[in-house]
Amino acid sequence: MDSIIFFVLVFLSGTVYSVSTAMRIPANQPETINLGVRILRPVYAVIPATRDGYKNATVVMTIWLKRVGASNGPYDMPHQSKDAIRMIVWVDSPSNLFLRTNGHLLLPTEMDQWWPNLHLETGSPGPLLPVLLETSGYHYRRVWGAGQRPYSFRVDLPDGVGDCFKIVEASYPMHKNTFCLPPAAQESVCANLAPPHVHTNKNPALYTVIGPIRHPESTREWSAYYSKVSGILVNYVTYQVAMGASGLLLYADELMRKYFGENQELMALVVRGQLRLIEWDMPERAHKDTDGVGRPLGYNYDQGLVSSHILLALSSCGANLLVLIGDLDEHIYTPKARGRRPRPWTRCMGLMEGNSTDPVTTHRIKRFNTETTKVDPSAENDLWAVPGTLNARVNGDGTIDTIPNGAVPHPLAHYDAVHSEPLPINQVKQVSLPAAWVVLFWVHEGVPLYGRTNMVPHQCMSILHIVNLFRGRHTTLVNGNLAQGKRYFRHWMFLPESANASLWQL
Repeated sequence: MDSIIFFVLVFLSGTVYSVSTAMRIPANQPETINLGVRILRPVYAVIPATRDGYKNATVVMTIWLKRVGASNGPYDMPHQSKDAIRMIVWVDSPSNLFLRTNGHLLLPTEMDQWWPNLHLETGSPGPLLPVLLETSGYHYRRVWGAGQRPYSFRVDLPDGVGDCFKIVEASYPMHKNTFCLPPAAQESVCANLAPPHVHTNKNPALYTVIGPIRHPESTREWSAYYSKVSGILVNYVTYQVAMGASGLLLYADELMRKYFGENQELMALVVRGQLRLIEWDMPERAHKDTDGVGRPLGYNYDQGLVSSHILLALSSCGANLLVLIGDLDEHIYTPKARGRRPRPWTRCMGLMEGNSTDPVTTHRIKRFNTETTKVDPSAENDLWAVPGTLNARVNGDGTIDTIPNGAVPHPLAHYDAVHSEPLPINQVKQVSLPAAWVVLFWVHEGVPLYGRTNMVPHQCMSILHIVNLFRGRHTTLVNGNLAQGKRYFRHWMFLPESANASLWQL
């Protein structure tokens, strides 16, 4: 029984408490949470025309809602003083549930051609409250393609409005969805993730965020697959925390939560608050046909929804919390040896640049493909599936010191090659301040409604992208030598103190 952790989830006031036979998880560090976001579905609307030719079609909306503002936190931004409800809206066309681009869901029409006409009813007499679209042509022009990103709305609330509401779409006026959301000041999510006595706007918490790690082929190999993924997750989280991140917010459906909850090493990370499982019970949606660019609708079809969800969920938090939305094969790197967050990284990133009305609120991070000459690309996935220790040290001849107690080195200790140039500028990843109300996010970038974006020098911070973690895409050696455009590299974390700095500078 030692290898299986039984836990009972009791939902109370938006918080999940855990009881475990193997370990007791503190109530303020739940292993699965909804981040105070309400979800409404189905909500109906009539759309004049879909992109695939249907006229006056009934579509089905999913709405995620979060109450923000008026929390009076010590690091709130000026625009957060007003009590409001923010929401993201996704629209599906039942006539074609496989509209997609690059393997991701696609709205049934372009955002500038149609958007939901929503209103909010309150318990007080008076007119319906208008629900305002937060985006405009200015924001659409700042991203590549808006069709795979959910709509973003906001409704400002008058004083004394109460906690319960009904939402109405104008084309279906007699269909109303009810929900209750207490004021943001009554919620503990932000204080839990970024305690204000620990994290300030000059020393913010940084969480990485990853969407559901579904099986790419949607097969029945659940047990073996999630056993391997659990090992990869342990290696990912322990490394990111060692580099200064606060932890990982991992979106997971019920099946994933079941298997991750049975892994003692993952649950130990949960106890320490370094791993938090976010409820995300969207179904698997696969499709054998491609969308014209060779991409079926697959395991990460809802990546745009996940990204927008986390930015919505934490938009009630203050300027002392950042998120990096990425993937399991991406690892934070600060080239300055022993230079973990928060200093000097926060300073060189430009967190304090600009004034109070125009701060830097989103930070673009360059990615460098990273490889190993020690392991065949086809074997790298198995290498990462075994949890390793960060205490490994690489000798001058490239061998790794023997580690006591039968432990194995962390997989990154084996990596000794990096591409000389970063990935193209349109493939950066973004560190976002959710308090800036970042909208239109999909994979690589989103637009802050407040503040501006900067490009972070890679000498300050970058991302090591393990290109062969999931499948062998690159061959590192050609005739015994590094392929063109690559050079030898070692992570300073695995080198002795006396190592030459040129080994780890990107």
